Amino acid sequence: MSKPIRGGLIAALLVGLALLTIVVAAVGYRSVLAAIGAVGLSGFAIFTLCWPWVLLLLGLAWFAVTPGLPLTHMPVLIWGRMVREAASDVLPLAQISGLVAGVRAAQAAGVAEDVVLASTIVDVTTELAAQFLYALLGVTLLATQLGGGPVGRNLLLLIAAALAFLLAGGVAFILLQRRGVGWVGGLAQRWLPGSIARADAVTTALDAVYRQPGRLAAGLGLHILGWLASGVCSWIALRLMGTGTPLSAVLAVESLMHAARSVAFALPGGLGVQEGAYVLLAPLFGLHAADMLALSLLKRARDLVIGVPTLLIWQAREGRALLGRAVKPAASPDA
Repeated sequence: MSKPIRGGLIAALLVGLALLTIVVAAVGYRSVLAAIGAVGLSGFAIFTLCWPWVLLLLGLAWFAVTPGLPLTHMPVLIWGRMVREAASDVLPLAQISGLVAGVRAAQAAGVAEDVVLASTIVDVTTELAAQFLYALLGVTLLATQLGGGPVGRNLLLLIAAALAFLLAGGVAFILLQRRGVGWVGGLAQRWLPGSIARADAVTTALDAVYRQPGRLAAGLGLHILGWLASGVCSWIALRLMGTGTPLSAVLAVESLMHAARSVAFALPGGLGVQEGAYVLLAPLFGLHAADMLALSLLKRARDLVIGVPTLLIWQAREGRALLGRAVKPAASPDA
């Protein structure tokens, strides 16, 4: 890792930690700890066990936009999605490390490079589209909650600007997909012979996916279910705290929080931004800031509980594969 990247990463982590500290200090750590204590170990276990079902939906969404794979390869992409989420949540380079790790995991299990790269690009596209629709749901619920007051109008304008940013980024990502693959391949050709041919293979695989609108619709639908299921998990955690929070309020806060995290993508794991968004949005729906901050910390603990073992298993598999490739030439007889 180069010094500029390392310096930027450290700066982002420090900013995120500072934001988190400010938010916890503003809310009061005693009330947050009390909310976490209300969940208890059994409640945390229930909350944690909800998440694999969300990961299952996300893995199925990836499989849906991966043409040519038999059903026997479905667990491969579910596992690859688990690795992607674990790396995004645990490793410092956030989304980039997650995408790379997910691709590596799928390739190691036998999925062709062009197929896994093209399907990852399309999977990210459908996930962004689903998130945008999820955020629109949150805006609709917020508009209903606030009515037509000046404060509500100003807040909605701010959120609309954030959604416009997400929409513009998503549209640009879609329009540049094919060109971007070819451009990267041409640039890499200087150092890696055959890169143009590999980029052409990825572009061909992309075209194959986009010629199947049924697959795109299935991927989009599964991602929408994934976003909603994630919100239901948060609602369950709040119910375990003893709150009578309605599901609609939780879905609204969750959707808008994730939109804020996407805008602040430079901060690893949305550190500080996630907590700040929860605290700012909670009162608008009659929720307690301490409960939402406790939910955020429970999420981070859950990500570690699931993510760290997942990454350790993935690294062990990678190590065995590398060892196998190193041993094979040594074991072969001389010509």
